[in-house]
Amino acid sequence: MEKRFWVLVVAVGLISGVGAVVLLRVLRITQHLFWRSEVEGFLAGVVASPPWRRFLVPVLGGGLVSLMTLLVGRPLRGHGTAGIIESIWVKAGELPLPRALFRGFISIVAVALGAPLGREGALLQTGAASGSALARRLRLPSGQARLLVACGAAAGIASAYNVPIGGALFGLEVLLGSFALELFGPIVVSCVVATLVSRALVADHPSYVIPHYVLTHPRELLLALLLGVLVGAASALYVRVINLLSDTLDKVPRRFQALQPLVAMSLVGLAAIWLPELLGNGYDAVNAALLGRMSLLLLALLPLARLLATSMCAGAGVPGGLFTPSLFYGALLGGAFGQVAGMLWPGGAPSGAYALLGMVAVLAGTTHASVSAVLLIFEMTADYDLMLPLMLCAVISAAVSRRLEPESLYTSVLNRRNVRMPASVPHWLREEGTRALLKPVHQRLPPSAPFQEVVVLLLEQPPGTDLYVTDEHGRLLGTIVLDDLKGHLPDHSLLEATVAADVMDSSLPVITPELSLAEVARSFGKTALECLPVVDHERRLLGTVSKSDVLQRGQF
Repeated sequence: MEKRFWVLVVAVGLISGVGAVVLLRVLRITQHLFWRSEVEGFLAGVVASPPWRRFLVPVLGGGLVSLMTLLVGRPLRGHGTAGIIESIWVKAGELPLPRALFRGFISIVAVALGAPLGREGALLQTGAASGSALARRLRLPSGQARLLVACGAAAGIASAYNVPIGGALFGLEVLLGSFALELFGPIVVSCVVATLVSRALVADHPSYVIPHYVLTHPRELLLALLLGVLVGAASALYVRVINLLSDTLDKVPRRFQALQPLVAMSLVGLAAIWLPELLGNGYDAVNAALLGRMSLLLLALLPLARLLATSMCAGAGVPGGLFTPSLFYGALLGGAFGQVAGMLWPGGAPSGAYALLGMVAVLAGTTHASVSAVLLIFEMTADYDLMLPLMLCAVISAAVSRRLEPESLYTSVLNRRNVRMPASVPHWLREEGTRALLKPVHQRLPPSAPFQEVVVLLLEQPPGTDLYVTDEHGRLLGTIVLDDLKGHLPDHSLLEATVAADVMDSSLPVITPELSLAEVARSFGKTALECLPVVDHERRLLGTVSKSDVLQRGQF
C-alpha cells in the first residue's frame, strides 16, 4: 500500500507537468493566432493590434464562455483553488475529472483571448483532478485521496511558474493548512517531478528576470514596513471587491446568467481600446513594473482598473485564476509607491524593487499565507538579497489584511457557499480518519439466532452497545437495538418462533472506513445511536466507531 501510494505521487507529478505543458502550448498558440504581430510578447502584440481587434477578440472570448455555459447548463464561474480546498477538506478528495479538464481548457482559451484572469487556475484544476481520479479508481483511503489531490494542485502551480519549493509550500500552507512532516514528502516529490517535466519541455529560468535589487538601508526597510501596511489594506480591499461583485452578479436572474461572460468581456474589450494592459494574465505589465519601465499614471490607474475587470469577469462566470491578477495588482501598487517614495525621499532603491515587495505583500495579504508567498516570489525572481524585506513585507501585509478582512481570497468564496473550514488542522491530516477509531465487533449473530439468545446477549452488552446480524460471509444484514425492542415485542405465543432476522433493523445508517471524522460526525447527527457499524464496499462488517471517540478526537 505504501509503495503504491508513492508511485501514484510520482504519477500525479508527471500528469500535472505534462498537463501544464499542453495547456501552456494551447495558450501560446491561441495568443499567436488572435494577437499575431511582428513583435514578441503578448502585450506588445495587443498594443500593436488595431482598436477593433482589442475589442472584438475579448468579445469572442466572452461569447465562447457564454456558449459553453449554455451547453453545460450551469455557470463556469469561480477560481479553481477554492474548489480544490473544498474537495480536500469536506469532499474526501472528490473532484470530477471531465469537468475539470473542460473548465481548464475553456479557461486557458479565454485568458489567451484577453480575459483578465490567471492561467494557473487551469493548471491547478488539471493536477488536482488527476489526483482525485487516480485515488477514486484505486479506491484509496480518504486521507490518501485528499493528499493526492493536494499533490496534484501543488504540482500544477509548481510547473506553471517553475517554483518547486514555493509550489510545495503553497500546497501545505494554503491547501492543507499544515506543515506536518508526513505531508511534506509527497507534496515535494510531486512538485519536483512536475517542475522537471516543465523545465525539460518549456523553459528552465525564473518567471521574471529582473535587475539585482538590494534593500538593506534602514530607510528602505522602514519604507518596506510602510508598504506592507498599505498593501495589506489594499489586499483586504481586493478580497472584498472580488466578493462584492460576485455576490452582485449572483443575483442576476438565472435566464440571463449565461450572457454574463459575453457582457463582461465586451466591457473589458471596450476598456482595452485605451488600456491594453488590462487584457490577459498581466505578465508583461508586471515585468515592466519590475524593471521600472512604467509611468506613475499607469502604475496608479491600472491596479484599480484591473481589479474591477478581474472581479467582473470572475463574478460573471469566466473561468480563470485569481493568483496572477493579484500579482499584477501588487506589483503596480508597489511600483507606484516606489516612484512616489523616490520623489519625496530621493536616493533610495528604484521603483522596481518596491514592485517586487508589492507582489509578495498582496500575495500574502490575499491568501493569509506568508511563508509560501515569500518562497513563491523568491523563486520567481531568484533574488536572494531581497529576502529580508520580502519577509518583513509579507508578514506585515498578512497581519493587516487579516485584521481588516478575516477571510482569505479562497476561504471567503467557501463561506459564501456555507462551507465552513475547521479553525485548526483536522485529524485526517495525521490519521486515516475512521480507521483510526475502528473497534472490532466480538459478538455477531446469525439471522437464525433465537429471540431468547438475542435478549440475553443484549442485556450482557455495555450501555450503548448494539448487536449486529451478519450472514455466513460476514456481511452486515441489520442492527438490533435494545431500546427499539421495547414496546415492539412480538406476541408472547410467538416468542419461541421469533429469530434475530425478525427484530433487526436493516435501515439504520452505516459508515465506510474511507470517511473523514467530519463525515462520520454528520452521520451521527442523523441518529441517536452511540455506535455505528463500519462496513467495506461489499458490506462486510469491519467493526464499529463510537460517538464519544469521534467527539474526543475529531476537530470540526
